[in-house]
Amino acid sequence: LGRKLIEATFAERVVFMNSGTEANETAFKLARHYACVRHSPFKTKIIAFHNAFHGRSLFTVSVGGQPKYSDGFGPKPADIIHVPFNDLHAVKAVMDDHTCAVVVEPIQGEGGVTAATPEFLQ
Repeated sequence: LGRKLIEATFAERVVFMNSGTEANETAFKLARHYACVRHSPFKTKIIAFHNAFHGRSLFTVSVGGQPKYSDGFGPKPADIIHVPFNDLHAVKAVMDDHTCAVVVEPIQGEGGVTAATPEFLQ
């Protein structure tokens, strides 16, 4: 399956995970690693949205922006910025040379069924 995915896409390799939490955790780690190695050790900021859900590990609940899931575990991973969903101006206001990733759900399900506008996603 991995070989077929590589042949059908731009990817040079694939990594299989057991869950969405693991997939998201790996994506966040890879984004930071790539940015730190290729650009700057200070390029670690992840921009995420309030009321999002990306899994139940410490890193993914921290990116999720819902205190009911992330509070009570002590210090959270650094450089995660939460902005209002569907607010492109808020994203642009916090995006800078330290940003390594912007993570967005096209439809937020955990925070209420809220769809991103086409303009926001573009």
